[in-house]
Amino acid sequence: MDPAPRDRGALLTALTTEHFTLQGARAATITESLGRSTIYLGSLSASLVAFALIAQGESVADFRLFALLILPGLFFLGTVTFVRIIETGIEDATYAQAINRIRRYYLELAGEDARYFTLGGNDDMEGVLANMGITVSRWRPFFSVASVIALINSMVAGALLGIALDAFSRRSIALIVGIGVVPIALAVHYRLGSSRFARALERFTPIFPSSAGRPGLP
Repeated sequence: MDPAPRDRGALLTALTTEHFTLQGARAATITESLGRSTIYLGSLSASLVAFALIAQGESVADFRLFALLILPGLFFLGTVTFVRIIETGIEDATYAQAINRIRRYYLELAGEDARYFTLGGNDDMEGVLANMGITVSRWRPFFSVASVIALINSMVAGALLGIALDAFSRRSIALIVGIGVVPIALAVHYRLGSSRFARALERFTPIFPSSAGRPGLP
């Protein structure tokens, strides 16, 4: 017995519902990313104000002690913030690819009228970025929120190590080491973030890659 024909009207309704659900999920990832960044930067700003007040005193030991108590916590907060922003970025990219796959069905359903759709339906990252007016580039990650957090957190790591060494070595050495730690920490952030992002995207296999073109359009 032949299987019952697929109800395209029900499928379209389901895909439309899924589209709006994914769109809402994308908005939630952006909200969480901004919220976590705000918490981290707010904590950092408050700590800097406290550092400035303590620095007005005459005791270098008090300032060093306070910094060694606060900076590890800030570095931990920055690290978990960075990791979670990478995770929300992965979620957002996955949702965007899923939306593009659904849009592909809309384009196929529209046939010759697909020319009225502005955005494409390629469900790889190249297609997702193309719908945002962005081209694929290895420099693109440096313009993300995660990179901002990574840079600031790397500076916190450099300050923490520099202040710690200041108690046992000459200040010039502590300064050089502290500054040198910043690019190393930034490279570690970038390496961990990019590798985690790449591994996550490998699990999403595009069905309609950009090389296949866009149906219904020249």
